[in-house]
Amino acid sequence: MSGLTPYVMVRSAKEFVQFITETFEAEVSNVIPLAQDPERVVHAEARIGSGVLFFGDAGMDGRQCLPTPEESAHVQLWTVVPDPEATHAKALAAGAREALPPTKEEDGTLMSGFIDPFGTLWWLSKTGL
Repeated sequence: MSGLTPYVMVRSAKEFVQFITETFEAEVSNVIPLAQDPERVVHAEARIGSGVLFFGDAGMDGRQCLPTPEESAHVQLWTVVPDPEATHAKALAAGAREALPPTKEEDGTLMSGFIDPFGTLWWLSKTGL
């Protein structure tokens, strides 16, 4: 099964949490602080209605906001695909720049990343390997 989740990089994840909980009654979970700076967030998830939004603090320290040719990527897309390696190769062939080669994470997730020619940072994953 494939799926797509928006991943937004924000100036202050803590302020963003306050905004989305007050505005949308979002349920925030899986908040992972940056080890070097616990006031910053590397990754978090928010359920708004039936949708899910990933977010984190922008910046290189959080390994989340990689440079594009013009400026930092503020929007990322997290995509679950049947074959991340094949999809990654197709993206590079179509002009994307590699951000993370296909890598098996400690939890068994196969993931990779690329920046498309338009500056969007894409993460690909397949869980349960």
